[in-house]
Amino acid sequence: MSPGVRPTILLLSSDLRRRYAEDILTALALPEGALIQFRYGVDYVAPALQQRIADQSMLNAECVLGFVSGIESDDRFFLPVRLANIVSADCVADIFVLKLRAKGYPNVEDWPLGKSELAENGKQFIGKLVESNGKYYPATTKFPDPRVNDDGDQAQLWLGVVRRLARHTTFVNSYFLRIDPPLLRNVAKPSFDVAGRLSLTERQSARLRVSLYSEQYSDDKKTTLSCLTDERFLRVSSDDTYDVALRYDTVEFWLQPNAANFDALARVTLTLGASEPQSSGDSSLTTHVQLPVLVKRSRSTLLLRVMTSAVGAFLIALPAILGPSSAVRLRVLSAVVGAMLIAFATIVIPRSGGQ
Repeated sequence: MSPGVRPTILLLSSDLRRRYAEDILTALALPEGALIQFRYGVDYVAPALQQRIADQSMLNAECVLGFVSGIESDDRFFLPVRLANIVSADCVADIFVLKLRAKGYPNVEDWPLGKSELAENGKQFIGKLVESNGKYYPATTKFPDPRVNDDGDQAQLWLGVVRRLARHTTFVNSYFLRIDPPLLRNVAKPSFDVAGRLSLTERQSARLRVSLYSEQYSDDKKTTLSCLTDERFLRVSSDDTYDVALRYDTVEFWLQPNAANFDALARVTLTLGASEPQSSGDSSLTTHVQLPVLVKRSRSTLLLRVMTSAVGAFLIALPAILGPSSAVRLRVLSAVVGAMLIAFATIVIPRSGGQ
């Protein structure tokens, strides 16, 4: 979203269920360009937005994702947490399924840091939201100005959001995660495709740099950040777990595709939360992010293997072509070199260039 451009759609998630609150953590963690999915019952989508979904006029619309709490109480809370574009919207039975492409973080420097001031802001915003729509809708096109843009350093904007979000009791004991855009070998600026997938070939490696933050840290509770893959088409070539020992830290994970004879879809799963079962009094949430990765067979590598194997096969067959009249040394040398080329094409080429 460009500075000064107001989002036209508001999408809210609450703390009525644990999954809803963890959706906010996922939205905060996703790298720019990745997809996230929000679901709403028909009764929770404003009629004007339902009409835009029906005529598909909401595609690529700018939207702001926010966390809301205490709608039916005096302890109301609202905070914008992420900016996004709507990729698709479908109605399945009585459920609207919206796919969103994550963009930058909102600049919330105009929002207070104090808990009571944030609560007062939330109370005013929700009151105006209900007034604009006639009732409360968590998905709507009519809402007060959330006073956000994406002007600023993304890391600092993320920190501004999570510091304010951590003032709410739902997130006070939780860690927040942010994943930087993946760094790919020999690719200046990698991006996710229209389906939200990151593409790698067997000759590429990727680095995931993640940051984590919490308002509180306790030595009594062990928190772990893990990065897991299917291990068949994609593996973690660094340590895949990290024991969190600080309120704020950065960690890097390395991903390495495994050579395959066909294109394959793998997934990277990052989880940040308590590594042991939580007690009934523990209100901390778990961040759970899945990134689909398309592991492609490199066409250039395939061509090199075919050419090398063809030359090797020709050299092995050359002694028979030349016949017994040719020099023995030449025939032996030709067969040996041909066998070496085939071994090189079979063993070395598929594993070269990984790091």
